[in-house]
Amino acid sequence: MEAPAATINWGSPVLSTTVDSTGAALTSDYSIRLGVFANGFVPTETNVHLWSANWRTFSVASFDPNLGYFTATANLIAGGGSSDPVAYPGFDFSGLNAYIWITEDAAMTVGSESFLGRSESWVLPGAPPPDDCGCDGGLPYQWSTSDLAVSDVPVYGSQGPVVGGGDVENPGTYTIQTHVVPETSTFFLATCGLLFALRRRRMKS
Repeated sequence: MEAPAATINWGSPVLSTTVDSTGAALTSDYSIRLGVFANGFVPTETNVHLWSANWRTFSVASFDPNLGYFTATANLIAGGGSSDPVAYPGFDFSGLNAYIWITEDAAMTVGSESFLGRSESWVLPGAPPPDDCGCDGGLPYQWSTSDLAVSDVPVYGSQGPVVGGGDVENPGTYTIQTHVVPETSTFFLATCGLLFALRRRRMKS
């Protein structure tokens, strides 16, 4: 009997361009992951320092620098887990919004590069019930960066001409482009904290 599962095939088309902020092809220093954010966390450009703590990896892709694409396959299994051996263990991914996170450093340190984005259609299906034989012939889900529309603004980086957060001084027209985590993001967070502290002090006085 086959284990119950819903198959997710994901990646980018062959001969697409997945590059860093300078337009250079990605190196082995980068990881390319499909995953979700736990605890209702919503990633934004201003909370990058919290991404790693709330991120849950569903699947990890391999990247072919010669043909410019990445690809992976993983199954959503009974209980909502992932069949990928490097997935976050014991987590229920079912029904959550999926993101592609391409990153040089999951801690999002200043000077590192990342892309985070998703299509509105990338929602992990419900977990198959334990008594499902897995033989209903359901077609795999096919998620590709070609799904990304103009309305799908990346959280960080850019896809085609659509620019999200990050250092986007010279955005290109690449399929996917990572961007540098700038000093200004850290400064912005520190400034927000200082303004909040000053406001509290005024309220107390």
